[in-house]
Amino acid sequence: MGSWTELDAIYPPGKLTPATALVVALGHLVGATDVYEGERLATFLPPGLSYDADLIGRAGRYLAEVPLEQFFAEARELLSQRQRLVVALQVLDRALALGDTPALRERAARLIAGIGADADALAVHRPTLALKNDLGAFTQ
Repeated sequence: MGSWTELDAIYPPGKLTPATALVVALGHLVGATDVYEGERLATFLPPGLSYDADLIGRAGRYLAEVPLEQFFAEARELLSQRQRLVVALQVLDRALALGDTPALRERAARLIAGIGADADALAVHRPTLALKNDLGAFTQ
Protein backbone atom coordinates (compact mmCIF):
# COMPACT_ATOMS: atom_id res chain seq x y z
CA MET A 1 0.00 0.00 0.00
CA GLY A 2 1.40 3.36 -0.94
CA SER A 3 1.40 6.50 1.12
CA TRP A 4 -1.54 8.90 0.92
CA THR A 5 0.60 11.47 -0.88
CA GLU A 6 1.09 8.95 -3.68
CA LEU A 7 -2.69 8.58 -3.81
CA ASP A 8 -3.27 12.36 -4.00
CA ALA A 9 -4.89 12.46 -0.56
CA ILE A 10 -3.95 15.56 1.39
CA TYR A 11 -4.14 15.72 5.19
CA PRO A 12 -3.19 18.75 7.26
CA PRO A 13 0.20 18.44 8.97
CA GLY A 14 0.01 16.53 12.24
CA LYS A 15 -3.59 15.42 11.79
CA LEU A 16 -4.91 11.89 11.85
CA THR A 17 -4.92 9.92 8.61
CA PRO A 18 -6.42 6.47 7.99
CA ALA A 19 -2.99 4.78 8.07
CA THR A 20 -2.07 6.70 11.21
CA ALA A 21 -5.30 5.53 12.87
CA LEU A 22 -4.40 1.90 12.15
CA VAL A 23 -0.89 2.28 13.52
CA VAL A 24 -2.06 4.18 16.60
CA ALA A 25 -4.76 1.62 17.40
CA LEU A 26 -2.24 -1.23 17.20
CA GLY A 27 0.18 0.79 19.31
CA HIS A 28 -2.43 1.40 22.00
CA LEU A 29 -3.26 -2.30 22.03
CA VAL A 30 0.27 -3.10 23.21
CA GLY A 31 0.63 -0.04 25.42
CA ALA A 32 3.14 1.72 23.17
CA THR A 33 3.91 5.40 23.53
CA ASP A 34 6.19 5.56 20.50
CA VAL A 35 6.62 3.95 17.09
CA TYR A 36 10.22 3.07 17.89
CA GLU A 37 11.71 0.36 20.05
CA GLY A 38 15.17 1.74 20.65
CA GLU A 39 16.54 2.68 17.23
CA ARG A 40 14.22 0.43 15.19
CA LEU A 41 10.59 0.69 14.20
CA ALA A 42 8.34 -1.07 16.70
CA THR A 43 7.23 -4.61 16.01
CA PHE A 44 3.54 -3.71 16.37
CA LEU A 45 3.60 -1.80 13.07
CA PRO A 46 1.70 -3.82 10.46
CA PRO A 47 3.43 -4.87 7.26
CA GLY A 48 2.24 -3.42 3.99
CA LEU A 49 2.13 0.27 4.82
CA SER A 50 4.59 2.79 3.43
CA TYR A 51 6.39 4.02 6.54
CA ASP A 52 7.57 7.42 5.44
CA ALA A 53 8.69 10.11 7.86
CA ASP A 54 5.27 11.76 7.77
CA LEU A 55 3.36 8.65 8.88
CA ILE A 56 5.95 7.87 11.55
CA GLY A 57 5.80 11.44 12.86
CA ARG A 58 2.00 11.53 12.95
CA ALA A 59 1.71 8.14 14.64
CA GLY A 60 4.42 8.99 17.15
CA ARG A 61 2.67 12.21 18.10
CA TYR A 62 -0.70 10.51 18.52
CA LEU A 63 0.78 7.78 20.70
CA ALA A 64 2.78 10.16 22.87
CA GLU A 65 0.65 13.30 23.07
CA VAL A 66 -2.98 12.82 22.00
CA PRO A 67 -5.41 11.55 24.66
CA LEU A 68 -7.10 8.27 23.75
CA GLU A 69 -10.60 9.78 23.78
CA GLN A 70 -9.49 12.49 21.34
CA PHE A 71 -8.00 9.80 19.09
CA PHE A 72 -11.30 7.91 19.19
CA ALA A 73 -13.31 11.01 18.27
CA GLU A 74 -11.04 11.85 15.36
CA ALA A 75 -10.94 8.24 14.13
CA ARG A 76 -14.76 7.92 14.20
CA GLU A 77 -15.04 11.11 12.16
CA LEU A 78 -12.28 10.23 9.69
CA LEU A 79 -12.58 6.52 8.99
CA SER A 80 -15.12 4.98 6.66
CA GLN A 81 -17.16 2.06 7.94
CA ARG A 82 -14.91 -0.31 5.97
CA GLN A 83 -11.74 1.25 7.39
CA ARG A 84 -13.15 0.94 10.92
CA LEU A 85 -13.80 -2.75 10.30
CA VAL A 86 -10.26 -3.27 8.96
CA VAL A 87 -8.76 -1.54 12.01
CA ALA A 88 -10.99 -3.61 14.31
CA LEU A 89 -10.00 -6.84 12.55
CA GLN A 90 -6.31 -5.92 12.80
CA VAL A 91 -6.69 -5.13 16.51
CA LEU A 92 -8.60 -8.35 17.19
CA ASP A 93 -6.18 -10.46 15.16
CA ARG A 94 -3.17 -8.95 16.94
CA ALA A 95 -4.77 -9.45 20.37
CA LEU A 96 -5.46 -13.11 19.59
CA ALA A 97 -1.94 -13.60 18.23
CA LEU A 98 -0.42 -12.08 21.38
CA GLY A 99 -2.16 -14.57 23.62
CA ASP A 100 -5.72 -13.33 24.14
CA THR A 101 -5.16 -12.42 27.79
CA PRO A 102 -7.91 -10.65 29.75
CA ALA A 103 -5.92 -7.39 29.60
CA LEU A 104 -5.51 -7.63 25.81
CA ARG A 105 -9.18 -8.54 25.38
CA GLU A 106 -10.18 -5.49 27.42
CA ARG A 107 -7.88 -3.14 25.51
CA ALA A 108 -9.00 -4.58 22.16
CA ALA A 109 -12.67 -4.19 23.08
CA ARG A 110 -12.10 -0.59 24.16
CA LEU A 111 -10.23 0.25 20.95
CA ILE A 112 -12.82 -1.42 18.73
CA ALA A 113 -15.71 0.32 20.48
CA GLY A 114 -13.82 3.61 20.58
CA ILE A 115 -13.32 3.80 16.84
CA GLY A 116 -16.97 2.92 16.28
CA ALA A 117 -16.53 -0.36 14.41
CA ASP A 118 -19.69 -2.31 13.62
CA ALA A 119 -19.78 -5.05 16.28
CA ASP A 120 -22.12 -7.24 14.22
CA ALA A 121 -19.85 -7.09 11.16
CA LEU A 122 -16.86 -7.92 13.35
CA ALA A 123 -18.61 -10.82 15.11
CA VAL A 124 -18.79 -12.95 11.96
CA HIS A 125 -15.00 -12.76 11.59
CA ARG A 126 -14.09 -13.49 15.21
CA PRO A 127 -14.23 -17.33 14.95
CA THR A 128 -12.04 -17.32 11.84
CA LEU A 129 -9.43 -15.10 13.47
CA ALA A 130 -9.50 -17.26 16.60
CA LEU A 131 -8.94 -20.35 14.45
CA LYS A 132 -6.14 -18.63 12.50
CA ASN A 133 -4.35 -17.84 15.75
CA ASP A 134 -4.85 -21.28 17.35
CA LEU A 135 -1.28 -22.42 16.96
CA GLY A 136 -1.82 -24.81 19.86
CA ALA A 137 -3.25 -27.15 17.21
CA PHE A 138 0.36 -27.80 16.15
CA THR A 139 1.83 -29.06 19.39
CA GLN A 140 4.38 -31.85 19.06
